[in-house]
This record gives sequence, C-alpha cells and structure tokens, in this order.
Amino acid sequence: MRFFNQLVAVCISLLVATTSAGFVSYPRPSIYNKSAHFSLKVNGTYAYTVSYAGYDYVQLSMDEGHPTEFRIALTDESSITSYNISPLKTSIPATVDGNELVFTVTTANYLIVEINDEKKFIILADPSETDVPDTTASNVYNVLNYTADNTGATTTKGVQAALDAAEGHAGSIVYVPPGLYIVPNLYIHSQTSLYLAGGAVLRMSDNPDDYKHDFYKSGDGNGTWWIRTDADSKDIKVYGRGTIDGNGQTIFHLEPRFIADLLVPVGTTNFKCDGILVRDASFWAVVPIQVTTASITNIKILDRFNIGQNDGIDVVESTDVTIDRAIAITNDDSFSTKTWPYNVGTTVPYPYKPRPLRNVVFNNCIAWTNCYGYKVGQGIYESQDNVTFTNSVVYTAAVGLGIDHKFGTSTVSNVSFTNMDIEGLHGTNFGHATWLAVLVELDNGAGVGPVEGVLVNNVTARVLGKYNSLVQGYNSSAMVSDVTIGNVYVHNSTVPAKTLADIKVLDTDYSEGIKLVNN
Repeated sequence: MRFFNQLVAVCISLLVATTSAGFVSYPRPSIYNKSAHFSLKVNGTYAYTVSYAGYDYVQLSMDEGHPTEFRIALTDESSITSYNISPLKTSIPATVDGNELVFTVTTANYLIVEINDEKKFIILADPSETDVPDTTASNVYNVLNYTADNTGATTTKGVQAALDAAEGHAGSIVYVPPGLYIVPNLYIHSQTSLYLAGGAVLRMSDNPDDYKHDFYKSGDGNGTWWIRTDADSKDIKVYGRGTIDGNGQTIFHLEPRFIADLLVPVGTTNFKCDGILVRDASFWAVVPIQVTTASITNIKILDRFNIGQNDGIDVVESTDVTIDRAIAITNDDSFSTKTWPYNVGTTVPYPYKPRPLRNVVFNNCIAWTNCYGYKVGQGIYESQDNVTFTNSVVYTAAVGLGIDHKFGTSTVSNVSFTNMDIEGLHGTNFGHATWLAVLVELDNGAGVGPVEGVLVNNVTARVLGKYNSLVQGYNSSAMVSDVTIGNVYVHNSTVPAKTLADIKVLDTDYSEGIKLVNN
C-alpha cells in the first residue's frame, strides 16, 4: 500500500506540473488565485501566476545555459507604454509586442517587473532541481502514508508523524507531495531532511490554540516558532520548491494578536535550506538562532506591507552562516543580524545563554522593504563580528545599507558592504532616509557600544535618499571608528564620488577615521 501511495503521488506531481523545453511551472495551490493583471508564457507555455497583496508573482524552475523566452502579457490592458526590469544591473533587453513584454535569458533570475502603472510582477526563477527524492527509496517517508491531509480541510498531524517516524534514521527524507497541509508546530529532528514538492503548501491555521506559545512580544502578544529544528541537532535540511505560508494576514490581525517566526533553525549544526518559498509572515520569517554552520540558498520571502515586524531573514547569535541567492519583500527589514539579552521576551525559548555572532555572509540578494534593506542590529547585546553584505540589490527601502547599534553595549566590528546596487529609496524609518546609516543610539536605557571597522566599497547609489547619510556614534565611549568608503557611483555617474559631501556623509558626530578611498 505504501508503494502504491508513493507511485500515485509521483504521477500526480508529474501531471500537475507544466513542463516544456527545460522549465517547470509548479501548480498553483487551491487557496491562491491567479493574477488578474498578468499572464506569463515561458517558451510558449503558460506558467501558473499567483495574485498577492501589493504584487503578483510566478514561481518556476528552468534549465540554464540556453535561451529561455519569457512573454508577460497584460491581461487587463491592450498596450504597454512603460516598463522596467529589476535588478537593473542584469541589463536584460526587452521588446514590446502588443500587450506583451518579451525577453530572453539564459540564467535563472529573481526579477521585479514593472509594466505601466500596474502592481509589480515578480518572476521567481530557480535553476532546475537536481536532488528530487526518489519516493520509492527506503529512506523516504511520504507524509500521505502517515494520514496527512493534503486537502486543507483539517489541521493535520500527519507531517509531524512522518518526521517522528524518520527520527533516528540518518539520511532520512520526509516527502511532502503537492497539496495544502494545515499544520501545527513542526519539529525537525537530527539528520533528517524535509522536502516540499512544488505545489505543496504548509500553512498555519487560523487558531492560535493549535500552536505552542513560545514567547511574548510586548505590543504584539504571544508568539510561536512554527517550524523549527530540535536543539542540539545536526545535519538538517529543508528544501524543494514548495511553500511555507504563515497565514499572517489572518493571525496578525486577530484580537488578541498572535505572531509567528515561520522557519527557525535553532541550536543546530550544519543546517541547509534550499529553494523554498516563504510567504505571509506575521513576525520574522526565517530566523537562524544560535546556529553553527548554515547555508540558506535560493530562498524567496514574500511578505505583505500591512504587517509590522515581518523581517525577511534575521540571523541571531549564530556562526558561519551564508545566505546566497535570496529575495526578501517585507514591510520590516529584509536582511539583518542581531544578538539579544538572556531570557527576555522573544529570547525566552532560546536553548542556550547569549552567544556572539560571527562570520555571516549575505550574497546575491534582493531587498524590497519599507525599512532597512541590509542591516546589522538593532540588538547588540553580544558582539557581532565579520558580517558581509555583497553582490546585492536594494530595489527600494527607507535605508539601503546600515548598522543600527540601538540596544546593548557590545561591539560591532568588521562589517562590509561591497558590490551593492541601490536602485530606489522611499519614505523614512524612525527619521532616517538615506543610502547609508551607521549609527549608535540609545533607547530606553538599553545601553550603547562601539562600531569598529566598516568597509563600504563599490556601491552604485542611483539615489542618495531624502536625508544625510549617518556615520555617527553616541558619545566618546561609543564611537564609530575606522570607516572606509570607496568607489561610490552616484546616480548614473561612471566616476566615483570624490568627497564625503558628494555622498551626503555629513552627520559624523562621535566618529573617527572616516576615509574616502577610491581605486
């Protein structure tokens, strides 16, 4: 019977995915509507679009290395009068054919497409999968064999039952076929992988009583770690092309409010995550907490703009973490690092005492946010050292690049922002509106500390922001020091800025050693 169910799942997966000339468009889950504004044909075959709040999107995988044609059609207009494809640095040439925008690529990209005055259209193209589990293998645990309900009719315990069955079997893979699974808290055990097939959705229910209340956040209420690793675990992987849906639009607006961190690798070693789409967070979406060695790749975080602290990826008190090829569309910070005090509020469930943060890299990312695109802070209760943001894009933000030492007395050191492209800025965040903010500030007696050793190099600043840039400490014991800025290209200039005034670095109280060095 188990083999029969696995065979049926494989056949369903093959039937519902649209394949043509090296691309796969994953089936649109039943709870999502197709875009009312856009259709997309890839190599002549329609892909499954999804309607969302503030933007629509499509998710697919494609073979790289040969031309793949995209045709985006406006379904509610007859002509295209303007368009833009971001990241701008990709320089993808496009043509207009009636009501279609046409372009060809040979590599998979995450693209934000603007056409006329419509809402934005997000193309989430990943490289083709190379590690889809063999569902007939003895180490694969199909959740349908553990009474998981894939219709969304009930809150199902079948996914956790499969995870528990896999526990203790090194190299085990829990396989989630396409379908809608309303699930309570999930605990992923040591040496176990969780694979979400394209078209599979894990979703939170509408009822906070279905979840463990792990912490309390002042002003927001009770919260949970929805999908987490076991503490003291190792070699865990979450991957595939499925979706983790936090149902934030519902639970964030409950009375009383409920919030959730969606994917929480915590107290684990050698964690990997690849290819997952995470959407609709009510709080921080992906939060590696006290992790040693982690790799998060090809991740897509799609949040709403009417939910408060829905950060994209917050790396907390962790060491040797790499975020590579990611997009985070959020109301709050897209990508950040933090360290926090012991056993207070959101840190109550942390498995260990506070730890420093070391050796964290954000590479090849795209940020779209109303707050900071890339940020160290605000919590600096333990030291943060060697944090790198590189080869990444700010589509738009209030502050593009930043260090905000707001809570705590420890030191931030050796932070670099290199090969960054700031396409747009808008609004303000606590009075800040700029391409660069490196500052120390005091909030409700939480303490201050120094920032030492900052490199900002090879930045395309197409806009500089409404206000001056900040490189500013708090007092003589909490200085910002040893800041090197170089090769900042303002607007469309091909020549780097020659003075700090050219890049609006004018607010420099309690700072020392600020150098402008161009190659």
